Amino acid sequence: MPLPRAAAVLLDTNVLVSAIKDPARQTATFRLLVRLLERADLRLVGNEVLAEEYLRYAEVFPSPTAKALLSALLERMEIVRVEDRFLSACAPYFAAEDVADRLHAATCLQLGSVLVSNDRHFERIRRAGLIPVRTVTEAVRTW
Repeated sequence: MPLPRAAAVLLDTNVLVSAIKDPARQTATFRLLVRLLERADLRLVGNEVLAEEYLRYAEVFPSPTAKALLSALLERMEIVRVEDRFLSACAPYFAAEDVADRLHAATCLQLGSVLVSNDRHFERIRRAGLIPVRTVTEAVRTW
């Protein structure tokens, strides 16, 4: 089934980590981030927790490339405050300790955005069809 074009995309932390952990390799994930940053027709969205995760991992994998990608992502990312009703709607699909993942899913639900992640914690909500979740491979094929 073809993937829908999205007006808004939330890039989970594992997408950034994959792109910056070895920037000299310029992986498909790295190229995906660059392409998404160049596209004016896509909104990059997130929340404060996601922004903090990005900052933390940019410190774990420091490089000029990581710094540039992080700066561009944070500049383009629309940071939203998630309403409680969306957090509640996503709660049944996550373990109690997966607070950040539930918040990311709720952000997508509130905004109608696609979540790009290779994290298995999103598999239940993906199967339920509550939000569109795409793997990095699927996102690379789409964008």
